[in-house]
Amino acid sequence: MENNKVELKTPKFEELDYRRKLLSDRETMTYNIGYGDTDGTGCIDFKENTWRDWFFRWVDNIPERYYAYIIKIDENIPVGEVALRYVSEKKSYCVNILVEARHRGNGFSEQALRLLIDVAFNELGADKVFDDFPKSRKSAEKVFEKVGFKRVSDEIVELTKQYYLSKQTV
Repeated sequence: MENNKVELKTPKFEELDYRRKLLSDRETMTYNIGYGDTDGTGCIDFKENTWRDWFFRWVDNIPERYYAYIIKIDENIPVGEVALRYVSEKKSYCVNILVEARHRGNGFSEQALRLLIDVAFNELGADKVFDDFPKSRKSAEKVFEKVGFKRVSDEIVELTKQYYLSKQTV
């Protein structure tokens, strides 16, 4: 992709403090209100004593899972995170993308999502990727649609490798 503003970088264990900061930011995590045990703010308490187990489950666990920071290239700073996790019942990877609230509106989500899909299809050998979010999340809906995802139910959007590659050659 030309004019990339972001790249994906797998963090080192010592760099997980950014993830704690990201998940504790109320503005960033408003989309998460009402899900799980988040004390009503949407924030997730990423306690340091859980980092080691989390790191080995997410960062050192390819092809089951993939995790990376979204790095703003010109400043070499993280602006969010992406992840993939294999869901055996669906025989595909679930996509996760989160951009820090103060960095939204700069095209980072779309670029990071395209980079993540390249990882899924080209490095992990996925045939299909999906995400699970309601239609009411308009900004997410718009980004996923731009990249080529199709809504297949009220909660699920998906993208096949075949469709994605056919759109790349157009």
